[in-house]
Amino acid sequence: MRIDFKKNNYLKLSFIKSEFQSYSTQEKFSVLCAMLCIFCIASSYTITRPAISSIFIAKYTVRFLPYVWLITIPLNFIVVSLYNRFLQIMGCFRFFLLTLLPTMGLYLFSALFLVKFSFLSLILYIWKDVYIMLMFQQFWSILHSKTKVSRAKYLYGFLFGIGGLGSLFGSLVPGFFATKVGSESTLFFSLPVYSIFIIAYYFLLKKSGFLNSQKEDQKPAGLKTDPFEGFSLIRASRVLTFILLVVILMQVSSTLMDYQFSHFLQEKIPNKDLRTQFYGRFWGLIGTGKLLLQFIGSFVLAQFLGVRRSHFLIPAILLLNAIGYLIFPLLSMFMYSFFIIRTFDYSIFNILKEMLYVPLKRDEKFKAKAVIDVFAYRGSKALASILILLLQLFFSSQVLPLLSWIYPLLFSIWIILVFFLLRPKKTSLVV
Repeated sequence: MRIDFKKNNYLKLSFIKSEFQSYSTQEKFSVLCAMLCIFCIASSYTITRPAISSIFIAKYTVRFLPYVWLITIPLNFIVVSLYNRFLQIMGCFRFFLLTLLPTMGLYLFSALFLVKFSFLSLILYIWKDVYIMLMFQQFWSILHSKTKVSRAKYLYGFLFGIGGLGSLFGSLVPGFFATKVGSESTLFFSLPVYSIFIIAYYFLLKKSGFLNSQKEDQKPAGLKTDPFEGFSLIRASRVLTFILLVVILMQVSSTLMDYQFSHFLQEKIPNKDLRTQFYGRFWGLIGTGKLLLQFIGSFVLAQFLGVRRSHFLIPAILLLNAIGYLIFPLLSMFMYSFFIIRTFDYSIFNILKEMLYVPLKRDEKFKAKAVIDVFAYRGSKALASILILLLQLFFSSQVLPLLSWIYPLLFSIWIILVFFLLRPKKTSLVV
């Protein structure tokens, strides 16, 4: 199947409006639930992330970050294995509750007692990224299974835009309340959002036919529970291999930049609550950029460039930014580069990546995607941490300058992968 964006008029507002009008009442309600779900996922993350990151740095300093990222490797392997094994046994909603309710309890307990039990900052920092990947994995797997390719072309960009609104909304909490109520207390604000999320996800599952774990369409014949099957599916598919590799490149490069960003903040803003406030406002700025790219930029790229050329453009822009920072090694230039890569990561990169899953088989959408979206994302942080630790070992005083030379190499490899793995063929999935 070929997804040819340039030959379709799905980006025209009149077409999108007529498409939504053609939805049945149940389909409109499902879209509404999906909008609420992705809004809650994104907003809860931007509410909690600034506080968790700032509190962790205050307790352990930036130098300890690579060690934490290494810890996530065995944890994520366990998470992927449990997800593939127990999703079918428990059903989507019960597994969802098993993930979300303990998270709510952890945040509530931390908001009340984090000052007394400071080790909780380590648990929070490790869990926050595992949790968000699990939430997006469960959300998008449902969408991929019930969304037609023709609708995914415009619906996914719209949903990512709603997620951008959620990120912008959530960032207001730490951005304006961290210095007033304290970083720890901002975790309280996530609890009402999680409550809305539970209700919205319940009805999304109900309307999509996934609520009852005994339904035949949720347990297709031949579906196995082998946790290694996801890796086998990736090896057998050129598209999945491409997704895996570019996800690793994006996450390794953004993690290295995150390390530099945290290092700069630790030096420039030593006060914990002020740092949380800056985190919140900076992520609010990223949320604004995401909105522009999700509602406008992704559609324009797909319309005028097509999917393959759009995949070229992303690493090309990142490469130019990396070269620009080498030429002008200023803090403002680095902040701009970090802003761009995070904005791309949470917008057009994810939109284009998610569209590649739509024509794939059911096992590929669930099991292979679980490996990529959970294990690969967090495993990439481990790769980045190993690189940082090696640089600290052999070049302790030159870590940050050396990292700046690695980015152009990573983005160049990314461009080469697009050229070789997304070449147009008659049986190609994308153009």
